[in-house]
Amino acid sequence: MHIRFAAPNDLEGCLHLDSAFDTRRVWQLDLREGREQVAVHLRIVALPRELRLDYPTPDDALLMHWQRGYCILVAESLSGAGILGYVDVGPEPDMQAGWLWHLIVDRSQRRRGAGSLLLRAAMQWCSDNQLRRLLAPMQTQNDTGIRFLQRHGFAFCGFNDRYYRTGSVALFFGRELR
Repeated sequence: MHIRFAAPNDLEGCLHLDSAFDTRRVWQLDLREGREQVAVHLRIVALPRELRLDYPTPDDALLMHWQRGYCILVAESLSGAGILGYVDVGPEPDMQAGWLWHLIVDRSQRRRGAGSLLLRAAMQWCSDNQLRRLLAPMQTQNDTGIRFLQRHGFAFCGFNDRYYRTGSVALFFGRELR
């Protein structure tokens, strides 16, 4: 497998990857606001059965990120089978941070190291561009993605209960870069 910067003709292939994910657990947010305090509790809840969910595909966002010069890297098969996955990272220089907008590996190619290689390459790009941390929004339903980030040193650092168009809560995870 080879990691490289995406070319314009790669974007269509990126959008056709099977980005759905399976989950048996979701993160549930309990937010209670009072006059003198705000209490936030997150708990992981087991589902009665495995659930397959569609990843909110970036559609025109990927093209817009490409046009803005964001870092879009692809994992490519050495056998010529095409694009296995991609990562989309946007710089936020004022915060000295990168935002990991999308990290997609085709369902048929998961658990073979492509996601880890893409993430490491994205972190290296951030470091090379004087960004000190990498932040990632995650859907509360994407327990597999959250655990992937945690295995790579990311920690919970916030939430937005009105982040996604669907009304889903976003959990934010971050990691300092060396």
